[in-house]
Amino acid sequence: MGILLDQAIQRLREQGGRVTIQRRLILESVETLAGHPTAEQIYSHAHVSDPALNLTTVYRTLHWLEREGLVSPQRFDGQQRQGRFDSHPPANHHHFLCVSCERVVEFNEPLTTSLVAKLQRQLHVHVDSASVLVRGWCEECWGKRIAVVADSYNGAEDANRHHRHHSGSPSPS
Repeated sequence: MGILLDQAIQRLREQGGRVTIQRRLILESVETLAGHPTAEQIYSHAHVSDPALNLTTVYRTLHWLEREGLVSPQRFDGQQRQGRFDSHPPANHHHFLCVSCERVVEFNEPLTTSLVAKLQRQLHVHVDSASVLVRGWCEECWGKRIAVVADSYNGAEDANRHHRHHSGSPSPS
């Protein structure tokens, strides 16, 4: 069993709740799926094992996990409607979000600790946690983008050469 599953089972038992097959499937899906899955992705993954599972049960379970502090919903720019669930929420961790495929990658950066200390000194505040969101292109999407741009550029060059050749314009030396 994973950490989340163990903690959730313990909390359910303490509260007199039951560990149903569907709850177990949802918990296992949250732990198994990488990249901060959405409720819909968790549902799709668990639904394969139990076709009777419905999305409402997934949402209810995720909200309970959130209230218990066992998952942390992340809402990234442009995704305010859809939370992505993090089953291992360290106090200070950061995210890279691919603007093309929406893949989320977690990373830790020790420089944040010194930044937070500096902010606390300069602004006279107490910081409970810090989270940085870096947006850009993952390697795979960036490679595809470069290929499309290159193809587009090469196509335009070919068209210009073709036009110059057929219009009698002198070709560049």
